Amino acid sequence: MAASDNDTPATAAPPSSADDVRREVIDPALLAEIETLQLNAREIATGALAGVHRSLRRGSAIEFSEHKLYSPGDDIRHVDWRAFAKTDRYHVKQFEDETNLALELVVDHSGSMGFAGAGRPTKLQLATTLAAALAYLALRQGDAVGLVTFASQPTGELAARATSGHLLEVLAALVRLAPSGVTGIARSVDQFAARNRRRSLVVLLTDLFDPDPELGLAFRRLAARRHDVAVLHLVDPDELSFPYDNPALFASMEDPRRLFVHPRTLRQTFVDEMRKFLAATAREMAASGIDYHQVSSAEPPAQILAHFLRGRERRP
Repeated sequence: MAASDNDTPATAAPPSSADDVRREVIDPALLAEIETLQLNAREIATGALAGVHRSLRRGSAIEFSEHKLYSPGDDIRHVDWRAFAKTDRYHVKQFEDETNLALELVVDHSGSMGFAGAGRPTKLQLATTLAAALAYLALRQGDAVGLVTFASQPTGELAARATSGHLLEVLAALVRLAPSGVTGIARSVDQFAARNRRRSLVVLLTDLFDPDPELGLAFRRLAARRHDVAVLHLVDPDELSFPYDNPALFASMEDPRRLFVHPRTLRQTFVDEMRKFLAATAREMAASGIDYHQVSSAEPPAQILAHFLRGRERRP
């Protein structure tokens, strides 16, 4: 069944309480399993103790960094009056200081993320579970968490914050997501990079089904802004083996295309093309300096998180 081209996240009836929201996105048993894991950002943040990080942030320390145009909420004490005299526009001085890690979660909810093999969660369900668990870990250790959702373009954004109530905001946004629309990763990544200049740990959760030839360049542009970028590439085992036998009508999940096929005659070609796609993706990510992880929806979330986070601890 084809997904609608409307990229606005579908809104279901909201859970009745904060506890309902937490239970719907994160299984308490999962939290117990990941309790000992530590979220670290390569280069941006280091430290063996939870909540102890050093990173670059625009703040109010001693060392001047750059200007930006004034916007409501900025500290008027940092208005550069000399710049105003020259340009007749208000500019605010930005500085570099030490602060906690900023984790930016970027979640794909395009139509293809609704795929699931028998007995497994959809790729979107797995993505929201992993994102919620990473948000929990980061906020528990005193770090800021932001959230961006996208399909063909960004559909929602929560600014990075480290407040105690922010987890519920993140979970509520995740629980409202539904698979819808076409995939536009390159455009969404570029828009995210343009709006977020603060160096962050950026974790993108997606199936990477985007034929845009600019996709690799978009990731390189994001990494070039000195973000620590990790990609959790979600794949269902049925997408690797194409385990269908009977002739059937296959429908795109992102557009109106339909195709009647005999799976047995197509299987080997499909499997070979999927292997090529995954191998090319891994090479492109390595060349771009991206921390790339292929994630199977058949794996338990705690196992995925342990592999991802402990792998990051071993990175130089």
